[in-house]
Amino acid sequence: MRFLYIFILILLLISCATTKSSSGFFLDGIYKNSELKYVIGLFPEEWKAIEVETVNLAFYNKNSHAVIYVNGKCKKSSDVSLEVLRMHLLIGFRDKKIELSEKINIEGREGLHSIITAKMDGVLRKIEGYVFKKDGCLYDLILISPESSFELNSIFFNERVKEFKILKGSNINIVIE
Repeated sequence: MRFLYIFILILLLISCATTKSSSGFFLDGIYKNSELKYVIGLFPEEWKAIEVETVNLAFYNKNSHAVIYVNGKCKKSSDVSLEVLRMHLLIGFRDKKIELSEKINIEGREGLHSIITAKMDGVLRKIEGYVFKKDGCLYDLILISPESSFELNSIFFNERVKEFKILKGSNINIVIE
């Protein structure tokens, strides 16, 4: 349970660098709110959705004590580099060490893929993330995991990243029964 509280604290600190997006829906692997719509894929039962007001989607795996969150926002922002945006996501972490930093193509745009080790409250975590901008929107796809389960969590996380696709329009009809 302590890990859940630490991860919720991590998400809240990370989200300080973002603005609250309007509430949205996640159904059949698709997220939609008033600003954007994207496919991220399905999450198996061990990845439980958790509510974090300042990100679109967040999932916690109690078996591996990992968190995945996905956020998109379409507010006008300055032309800030991807490296600066990455560092905003690490607010609250200490002893940050960038193990991997590479430019990649994601959704037809230049993105930044990073793997970083860092500590929060003295607990070492491994963070993998993708940051990119498209059509006036900024997207963050982030995994925060203990080192011991990072490889397994990273495989699942990268499967979600490969499925990620921005959808145009607002033609998803969500029926709540």
